[in-house]
Amino acid sequence: MALPAISWPLISLLLAVTPAHSTCEESVRIAGAGGLLQCYPAPALSNATNGTAFRATLLPLLRSLPSAAAPTGFASLRSVTRGERAFARGLCFGNSTVPSECARCLSAAAGNLTAGCGSTSQRAGFWSDRCFLAYADTNTSSPSEDAFRALVLLDAVPASKVNTKSFYYVHLHDELVAMAQQVARRAAANISGPRMLATAEESNSESAVSRTVHVLAQCGRDRTAAGCVRCLQNSVHAVDWDLNAARVDGGVAAAVVGFNCYMRFEVSTAACGDTIWGAVAPVLLVLSMLAGGACGCMCALP
Repeated sequence: MALPAISWPLISLLLAVTPAHSTCEESVRIAGAGGLLQCYPAPALSNATNGTAFRATLLPLLRSLPSAAAPTGFASLRSVTRGERAFARGLCFGNSTVPSECARCLSAAAGNLTAGCGSTSQRAGFWSDRCFLAYADTNTSSPSEDAFRALVLLDAVPASKVNTKSFYYVHLHDELVAMAQQVARRAAANISGPRMLATAEESNSESAVSRTVHVLAQCGRDRTAAGCVRCLQNSVHAVDWDLNAARVDGGVAAAVVGFNCYMRFEVSTAACGDTIWGAVAPVLLVLSMLAGGACGCMCALP
């Protein structure tokens, strides 16, 4: 019996998916519950029977994985039944996870994987905003899995000052992307066992608009440190976001996801002062740009 597709409210926080530069050719799509689903090969249009034996081995494994991963935020399981092998990995994102929330997220992912990929897919992955679950018929990553990256925009955009939004201009956007990529590289370089997780952050208030970047880099604990760093460094190239989307909030929250690593980044901006600053900001921004960004952050007098 197939696992039910479980609806979990937090999954709906995933808003958009953009294939990253290193994404393989298989199409990326959003699952019905709002997460990101990737199947290899893609589900057949008809009900195939050649995957029945593999599925019979896989389903008990997926039922066991959420409770196995809940205490630590990660688990990797395998099962062999009548010569059919199945492997499953589950990872909950972040420095610390509540066991019940981790288990609930992975249960939802398991339901959406089995419902969305069908019996013909022997490799698949599902990402929500809080966890990742994948299964395969081997414990070795395929070239397609290694190459796969997707940029996922998250709903939890960091709070930026309202008056920043009106002048989130192209030059500032390019600076923020470069800054985010630099911080992401630093986080990736700091990965070490056994947790396979690192964070990095940077703030810059030397210009008219201050900016802050937070990055979380993480891999499953069954990966080697060298392999994790290599995967994350490849993900850095996909750290980018749409200018027009960021203009609305003055910042962005997004993640670059892959089968072997996860990189979340949050970017926020702020302008000094309050209502008085809102009136003089455009002028000071022009002066700052003409001066090469050398002028400091100027605040309105009380």
